[in-house]
Amino acid sequence: MKITSIEPTTLHLPYEERIRKAYYHFAMSEQVTVYQFHTDSGLVGLGENCGPPVDQTVLDRYLGTDPFDHVMGTGTFNLDMACYDLMGKHLGLPAWKLMGQQARQWVSMGWWMPSMSPEDSAAEVEEAAGRGYRGLKCKARAFYDVVECALAIHEVAPPDFRVEFDFNGALICVEKALPVLRELEKIPVVKGIEEPIFAYDIEGWRRLHREIRIPFYLHGVRVLCEGASRQPSGPWTGLRAGDFEGALCSHENIRDALAAGWAFAAANTPILLQYVGTGITAAFACQLGAVMPTATLPGVTASHCWVDDLIVTDHTIQRGFMKVPGGPGLGVELDEEAVEKYKAYKTPEWPRHISIVKLPGDIDHYYKNLQQAERLMKEGVDESFATGVRFEEWEDDGSERFDNLWHRLQQQDWPIWD
Repeated sequence: MKITSIEPTTLHLPYEERIRKAYYHFAMSEQVTVYQFHTDSGLVGLGENCGPPVDQTVLDRYLGTDPFDHVMGTGTFNLDMACYDLMGKHLGLPAWKLMGQQARQWVSMGWWMPSMSPEDSAAEVEEAAGRGYRGLKCKARAFYDVVECALAIHEVAPPDFRVEFDFNGALICVEKALPVLRELEKIPVVKGIEEPIFAYDIEGWRRLHREIRIPFYLHGVRVLCEGASRQPSGPWTGLRAGDFEGALCSHENIRDALAAGWAFAAANTPILLQYVGTGITAAFACQLGAVMPTATLPGVTASHCWVDDLIVTDHTIQRGFMKVPGGPGLGVELDEEAVEKYKAYKTPEWPRHISIVKLPGDIDHYYKNLQQAERLMKEGVDESFATGVRFEEWEDDGSERFDNLWHRLQQQDWPIWD
């Protein structure tokens, strides 16, 4: 069996209406590319990535090869999943059988959301719980009161619901992190913290560990090093030292993911699978999760975010677990009608906007966009995680004041303090 051609199809797939504008402000693209790997045997394998197609030179590396050449692949998972889909279809077996021994038939799978107001966070949790999810990974950013958000979530969440806040280092250092984390650990729904401070601050993590009971999760699980290196990887060092209670296998290639699965199993440390995409990628994440011994933290695919998951039969969710598809390969079938529909879809033109960090005392700080606010507040340019801080997007209302502020913000990389 040889791969004879690769057909990339770029779609404009809308997010669900209630969250669509928030996701746009969070700089999340509605572009999705689906890959169909055609073979000389007539079988077709599925892959995908969020965003535009990968460069043709990357695709060329697969042309003329046998899908079995990519067992334990070190290429991007978005394309290697198509090889596993083909291998499984060729043998009439689910892809997980080519990855290892089955550890589970249902994989823990969670909901995802960006940072939102306490009210919107609570509403999103109700939506997630209503669709059968019991775990949530939520971005925590300096321009929202994360403690207030957690309390709002706790008020509406089912008793068995859990939340993990992903700070991406936004708490900066121990001095800034301790007061916030001490408040969060009082709220039962908060079950995990991802990268509270910068990952390189190893001693800072250890100091926080001595003070805070909430489990800490590292972003990254890579335990292998290329070549003859005698230096262990960062995750491997932290794993052996006990510097974290879990870690994210986030978009790792298949070889590194499976290797980490066994290393983390030996350390009895859980893994959170994070592979973002539609129902195609969710199927791939389930195949991985079926064989990774400690992939027990609620995974993240965000496949629930789009109006369509691009597969014929929806994934089954029950009390926070997604059923591993049982068919050959990835176990899902591409919805050709949906592909045709969203090929022709056009992303709307969004109005200009200004991001406003609303601090206690009726103080407004204006930013070019959310990304600038996130970056500069992490650098200490503005007060972060103030009690009661709020965040708003001011859309172009046609006023002279908006236009003047907008143009001033485009000319500098600083906020404007009102």
